Amino acid sequence: MRKLVLAALGACAATLALSVPATAGPAIIGGGDATETYSFMVALSNGCGGSLVAPQWIVTADHCGSASSGRIGSTDHNSGGEVGRIDQRITKPGTDLTLMHLSSPARATPVRMAQSNPSAGTSARLIGWGCTSWPDCQTPSTLQEIDLQVLDSSQCAEGGGGAGDVCISGDQAHSACHGDSGGPAIVGGSGNWTLVGETHGPGDNGGECATSTLYTGIAQYLDWINQQIGS
Repeated sequence: MRKLVLAALGACAATLALSVPATAGPAIIGGGDATETYSFMVALSNGCGGSLVAPQWIVTADHCGSASSGRIGSTDHNSGGEVGRIDQRITKPGTDLTLMHLSSPARATPVRMAQSNPSAGTSARLIGWGCTSWPDCQTPSTLQEIDLQVLDSSQCAEGGGGAGDVCISGDQAHSACHGDSGGPAIVGGSGNWTLVGETHGPGDNGGECATSTLYTGIAQYLDWINQQIGS
């Protein structure tokens, strides 16, 4: 099966099956402007998203590649929040999960990481600066959010997902897209969010965007993450 990952515009991995424009794309198809400021949300300098999980550590996708910095805790892709310099990158072998280390601790509050996957039917929120439409990609600078449903992980098997990954519903009008890569799928509520997955790619082989979305499950790698970040 051809692998089509949701690479950030201008930050495609070498294995990406489809080339995308070299201009970074700061939003989610069918979503709306963020209704709150997510202290943990990171806009990486390479066009991908990420999640602050500890004062000096960001969770993102390996296929995003490297980034020199990240803007943390802002709803604007280009201003606000705090900018941290990234000085190290550690990838979990055989996965799309990468940790990026900040040269100095962020002041922002990190997100809590899931200890188990949410059950099918749970409401999950996707946030990011990816395309708001596809294939005609529109790129607003304001952080976007959308609430969708967790599916059984088997429904993203066609996209390469395993039992420990998180599958999120989607269709032509509601989906993650290019530029959302590495960003979070979260559950909970305002001020009390839990990170359950990082954006990997389409959940099926129906296209790059406008489909269900496969998220690398955080719970299955929690021990590894904590080992790396010293928790």
